[in-house]
Amino acid sequence: MSTATASEPWDRPAKDARDHPEVASLKLSLLLHGVKLDASVEARVRREGHWLTVGTDQRRLELQLPDATIVAPLVVTNSGPDSTWMLLASDGELLMQRGQVRHSVFLVPPPSFYEERTSSGRRLGDFAQVLGDVLVLGGAQACGYSVSGSACRFCRVGSRAQSERTFGITAYEAAEAVTAAARGRRLKYVFLPAASFDAEDGGVREIEPLVKAVRRHTSALVLAALHPPRTLRWIDHAYAIGVDGIGFNLEVPDVAALERFLPGRARYLGRSRYYHALRHAAKIFPRGAVWTELLLGSVPAQELATFAREFLSWGVIPFLVPVRPDAAIRPTALSFTATAAETESLLQTLADGWHSADARRRWLPNWPHVLGPTDVLGKARFHRSNGPTPGLVDHLALFALRNVSRIRRSLRVRDLAEHDLES
Repeated sequence: MSTATASEPWDRPAKDARDHPEVASLKLSLLLHGVKLDASVEARVRREGHWLTVGTDQRRLELQLPDATIVAPLVVTNSGPDSTWMLLASDGELLMQRGQVRHSVFLVPPPSFYEERTSSGRRLGDFAQVLGDVLVLGGAQACGYSVSGSACRFCRVGSRAQSERTFGITAYEAAEAVTAAARGRRLKYVFLPAASFDAEDGGVREIEPLVKAVRRHTSALVLAALHPPRTLRWIDHAYAIGVDGIGFNLEVPDVAALERFLPGRARYLGRSRYYHALRHAAKIFPRGAVWTELLLGSVPAQELATFAREFLSWGVIPFLVPVRPDAAIRPTALSFTATAAETESLLQTLADGWHSADARRRWLPNWPHVLGPTDVLGKARFHRSNGPTPGLVDHLALFALRNVSRIRRSLRVRDLAEHDLES
């Protein structure tokens, strides 16, 4: 087997990129099991800066699959050979291999803005990362497995350091990051993940200047993942200041499991507050613009499906977060292992609920690092084979959503003054 060199075109798709019918399940498998790198591939990835940092000890790699789907699996070193895909180079082509099965893929070039610096001298890559068409701001301070790869100290024990009490970036830095990122990649979304644990507003006051700065510099939809506020009117305020989609990521929906895995979150927030926030947000935000994340393996797959159907009945979209086995919830390991078949069944449940909830407008992205309703196997349900191309459909849909967002906000929301919010 020949080995590719650094000059070979790993960042361009193969000519036969759309001739693999099996690729529908490749994203699911990659996110469940991760990817191991051949020595030569790892050397180039390190040299050219393809890593996406997750927390302190994990890495992701952005890959484009044969059907043009972007996926960002975790890079693993210790995993079973029968389940993990190996990324290797052969005859100038980048391949995913597991057993006798191979798929041609290519590396998504890393954005050049990571090495740029703000006017204050801060490196942009330290607080801004691109996942597919989503710019994630402040990920290092985020709470949640999908972005940071582990539970934060507050969720584990109920305390936090002073550096963990704020979002970690200013409005000026957010604006500079958006401007720099848009020069290298077309952005559809800007995502502000939770960082504040303020019991009253859930962090809405802290992200307000960031949201307004972002909206002044891009037409991308603004998403925020927050902790549930004590006063629900802060959710109305989040919509009023320009948040287009909002998430309250419960992650562990079972009460007993939440107390065991995330005792700090269970004690100071509790499941009921997440439920109240999600129900209320689904009434305020457009249908399909509210989500929650659920950890695969936190409860048996059948129970997780029951919780997912409950969320969908409210108009809340659940996303499934695979957790790397050797980086499970610390200090307690996950009790269950989600198989590919169980995860496929869960995705079918999400897809059925998606259609039942009439959430046809895609307010939320196809996240490359988690699984959602549009990742169901057999994507024909979501795109007509004889209609416009998916790229054109997505472009027109995004254009429509931006205008719907502006019109809807002007009709339904008045800017809430401080005295309108009950303390």
